[in-house]
Amino acid sequence: LTYHLDAAHQLYGTYSRGYRTGGLTSDLSTPLYAYRPEYSTTMEVASKNTFFNNQIKLNITAFRTEVRDAQIPTLILPQAITVTQNAGTLVSEGLEIETVSTPWQGLQLEFNAGVNNATYKTLLLKGLDASGNRALFTPSFTSMLAAQYQLKIGSELKALARVEWQSLGDQYFDLANKYRQAGYSLVNLRAGFTFNSFELMFWVRNLTDKKYVAYAYDFGAAHLGNPKNYGITLRKSF
Repeated sequence: LTYHLDAAHQLYGTYSRGYRTGGLTSDLSTPLYAYRPEYSTTMEVASKNTFFNNQIKLNITAFRTEVRDAQIPTLILPQAITVTQNAGTLVSEGLEIETVSTPWQGLQLEFNAGVNNATYKTLLLKGLDASGNRALFTPSFTSMLAAQYQLKIGSELKALARVEWQSLGDQYFDLANKYRQAGYSLVNLRAGFTFNSFELMFWVRNLTDKKYVAYAYDFGAAHLGNPKNYGITLRKSF
């Protein structure tokens, strides 16, 4: 449902339901057993706005998602295999903000941020009551600040430079919330040229060579995120 206050401002709300089918799983020591479908309900309200003749765009969104009969991948030891179980109810609620500004020709500033409180209202597994714990792989907040400048050199040739600062909050890698990744930030750079359908870009990711965990398992093993890396990309559009 959308309501246009005027040409530059609007309010909207959405309500949606989601479904993930059930299935069969086994821990290799027992016969196959079924897990039930998972259902989700999402509500969202938002405001979309433009100011100063479209030089500034500002969107604000509040959301709430409830997942019932959440399908949870569960590690079984000592077999070290993963099975799927219905384990409870997950609620995710938060706020997002997105803004883009073009203070003068060629320069674009962007800022996005989100706060997300995703917790299991009920979570009962074999030998574990994790009700109230944080959801897996869900940062408490995310944000991105970027500045990009594009300069027109000729009728078809353009130069571009962009710097991005990304920040992620704390997140957990196991249902018991034992393995925690502290919040961290990354800096990425990109610069190059575009000509007709060609693009040549020089880029650097993780400029500060930040060390962080990208993924971890219940039994403690982890994958580190990519270190500082850089390269050149040549792309042609058809």
